[in-house]
Amino acid sequence: MTHRRRTLPFAEFPRPFQLALRRMETPRRGRRRYSASSLAVTRNAAGQYLAVVQRKGLDLRLSREGLCLFIEDLDARPLKNTTRLTYVTGIQAMAKELRYPALERRLILEDCGIYREDMQREVPGKVRQLAAKPITLRDVALAAVKWRRIAYETQSVNRRRTYFQRSGVLALLSMLQMRISDVSCLVVGRHVIRDEYGWSLQVASGKTGYRHHGKLHDHLTPYLDDLLMFGDSDAVMASYLARRGTPLFSTETNEILSSRTLAYGFKTATGHTPHIVRTLVHDAMAQHGTHGAELARVLCGQTSAQTAKHYEVHAGRYRAQKAQELIADMQAVALKGADREH
Repeated sequence: MTHRRRTLPFAEFPRPFQLALRRMETPRRGRRRYSASSLAVTRNAAGQYLAVVQRKGLDLRLSREGLCLFIEDLDARPLKNTTRLTYVTGIQAMAKELRYPALERRLILEDCGIYREDMQREVPGKVRQLAAKPITLRDVALAAVKWRRIAYETQSVNRRRTYFQRSGVLALLSMLQMRISDVSCLVVGRHVIRDEYGWSLQVASGKTGYRHHGKLHDHLTPYLDDLLMFGDSDAVMASYLARRGTPLFSTETNEILSSRTLAYGFKTATGHTPHIVRTLVHDAMAQHGTHGAELARVLCGQTSAQTAKHYEVHAGRYRAQKAQELIADMQAVALKGADREH
């Protein structure tokens, strides 16, 4: 049985499609510049469209018949309407670059509108997940306390290390909603710095470029210290100096612990993936109105709503500290318990 290809490889694209994509990659002055992610989506959408028309024996070009078949294929697949909209938007961008007739492009826009309306009626997956397994930021913090206690009670060295790391990522994400891929790459002495007063953070998000910087709240100190000592010693600064240049979340040989492993530990503890904390912090900050929404964006490293803040020098740091203080007030009963227990 012949394998059914979902996407046509770029090398097999007809020349007009290849040239159109290359023009989009290096646009002339005054033309729209596409981000790398938008270009990847457009290329993927074009490859899927071409695979559909090829299977149906049509010419490898944009046509009304081909577009109808492409829409039918999308509708037949178990996709979210957000995904379908993304693909059709990619085809719309390609059609414009190929100088596809404006009247025909309007038909593509109509399909986009249909998917957009359907998308708005859908219940987002995270809403369903939260309904099935309710959780708050405080619950994440309590899970950190629980797994820290389990770690201290565990005799197995390997399991103890795993549980301290699980506790650490839970505590960190309960206070600072970084992406798990960025968390896994934190390096001791470079991104996370320990001094006699506690820990500070200096890192830029790998996705948005947003810089997380400044002192971390004292409630996090025992959890991050655990990642240096794993319950074996009270010589924090000696352990810190020995670990400088190694990942904060690391294997026994000081290699990076994968984000997949950290995410698995988070889900084991909470029933949710780490991305849920970004929703939870916005929910928690909602009570503070517009100011709370801005602080939530600071904690999540989301920059889109504040693109004109280039005149500010230290305001981002002050807002980040204020945001941590507000979250800390909410978490005080949960995380602070770690200091009393150990």
